[in-house]
Amino acid sequence: MDTVLNLFKLDLGVTHNLRDAYFISLLQGCKKEIERRGITLDLNSADDQILLTDYSAWSYRKRQEDAPLANNLQHRLRNRIIAESSGRRTACKQLTAQT
Repeated sequence: MDTVLNLFKLDLGVTHNLRDAYFISLLQGCKKEIERRGITLDLNSADDQILLTDYSAWSYRKRQEDAPLANNLQHRLRNRIIAESSGRRTACKQLTAQT
């Protein structure tokens, strides 16, 4: 989570540690939001680190507005859901074929 925190702070242009506790809570909350959509995040993967950073930065910037999720984030999340869904189907077919 330290890497994601550092990426998040770079995105926002924050160079101090004064809001780290808030930022960490925000990152954890956003991670849970993404996982509730059916996406499994691997924070050792650069793609997932960037996805969580971008989602969290959007959430932070838009926290006082009633704005829809940015299109690029919507597309990335949908693509991940589809990829994971098709991956699960493939794994299920492989397990069924083995039995």
